[in-house]
Amino acid sequence: MYTLHHYLAYAVLLLVTLFTFNSLWGWLSGRDSTARDKKLGLASLIALHTQFTFGLVLYFESPMTQAALNDFGQAMKDSTLRLYALEHPMVMLIAAVLITVARIKTKRIDSNSAHKTNFILYTISLLLILSRIPWAKWLGLS
Repeated sequence: MYTLHHYLAYAVLLLVTLFTFNSLWGWLSGRDSTARDKKLGLASLIALHTQFTFGLVLYFESPMTQAALNDFGQAMKDSTLRLYALEHPMVMLIAAVLITVARIKTKRIDSNSAHKTNFILYTISLLLILSRIPWAKWLGLS
């Protein structure tokens, strides 16, 4: 499960980044939202929700988070435990909610305003995701 969560993260980052820039380009160029735009947004949403589901399973199976939850006060003093037990899952949940809201708000809108809404919400989500990726582990530093 960890391997799936690790590698799907690359797909999520790629899709969310592509859709963010696609929305920016669409908004700035003044073009209306197309079926192709909506499909790319849906692919981003599905990848993120799948990734979040895998993350939830890992969260409840992980010995690290179980130890953190058993002594939450002590875990909050350790930046690594705090990242895995609280910050990473909560920020990813917020990012998933924002992307879901973007999809709900723009699903039936074919105007240029859909691009603006998607760009704003996806940019916030992308920044949140990037802020709480365990970079040391991703880059092999720990």
